[in-house]
Amino acid sequence: MPSIVKASSVPVIRYASAGVVGPGEIETVIFSDYFKANVLKRHGKDYTLEATTAKGTPGVATLLAADQVDIGTLAFTTLATLVQTGGVTGGVSAIAAIHQDGVKGYASNPFVVLEDSAIRTVADFKGKTVAVNAFNGSVDIILRLALEKAGLDPKRDVRVVEMPFGNIGPALRQKRIDVGVLAMPFQVQEKKKGGIRFVFDAVGVVPPYPVLFQAARNTFLKAQGPAVKAWLADFVEARAWIYDPANRKTVVKVTAELIKSPEAELDEYFLKPADFYRDINACISVADVQAPVDAMHKLGLLPNAVSLAHSVDSSFLPAACKL
Repeated sequence: MPSIVKASSVPVIRYASAGVVGPGEIETVIFSDYFKANVLKRHGKDYTLEATTAKGTPGVATLLAADQVDIGTLAFTTLATLVQTGGVTGGVSAIAAIHQDGVKGYASNPFVVLEDSAIRTVADFKGKTVAVNAFNGSVDIILRLALEKAGLDPKRDVRVVEMPFGNIGPALRQKRIDVGVLAMPFQVQEKKKGGIRFVFDAVGVVPPYPVLFQAARNTFLKAQGPAVKAWLADFVEARAWIYDPANRKTVVKVTAELIKSPEAELDEYFLKPADFYRDINACISVADVQAPVDAMHKLGLLPNAVSLAHSVDSSFLPAACKL
């Protein structure tokens, strides 16, 4: 498949999201039909976006490596793997943040137990079954780091199992697991049902870090830099539009339709402190992503240390970032 497709001489950007529609991946709201028609000023003029959905960030990485997409949603885990293996010909670069975890005062992905559980601290996880959405994913890394800080061996002292985010709450209530991690919007839904209790989240375990970010093949950045800059200008302006109180009702309606959720439920947390932190300028730096990647190496999940010094490029964003 050619890396650059032309439609009416307007460059096409093939974008792969990671499958978490709506609040978890705000870019999926931004490239919805409503935003293309009403908010994105440059779409159809300076670029055209063709969106597809992959199965998680590993699926996005596979598409980038196969030259089937130009930009996609990655996590630090998948970026590190691509850089270490040289999986993308010409390399790949993180170019814009989507949302951050570990930011005090904002949402994180909490590890929870049943309210009547004897588990009170991470040290109490010994001998227990803990559910994450994906082995070696970002929340799995947070879990392993927390276990080590509590003096536990992540491989021997705890049984970690993998299941989709949406299945973790029910599995906990059915007592098939002892501890589970809850992502948005499931943490809101499960909290409303009651009967669960927070144990820990990323805040205090690791410095704030980008959970998800946009990454592009370097060959595409070189060939179609103006189109990428136009898309990211629209992306940043759309984020500001989304956070404008005057547009809240419309944003909630559009997002609720995308994720097939009641507007009232979404309105409880979306774009509020109960939601994830999002830098309004989508800034990303090497330091943001290097810290969790170093943690992966420390945990033995990367055979060698990985430097991301040449794998983060914020120069395509409309405003300069503090590096």
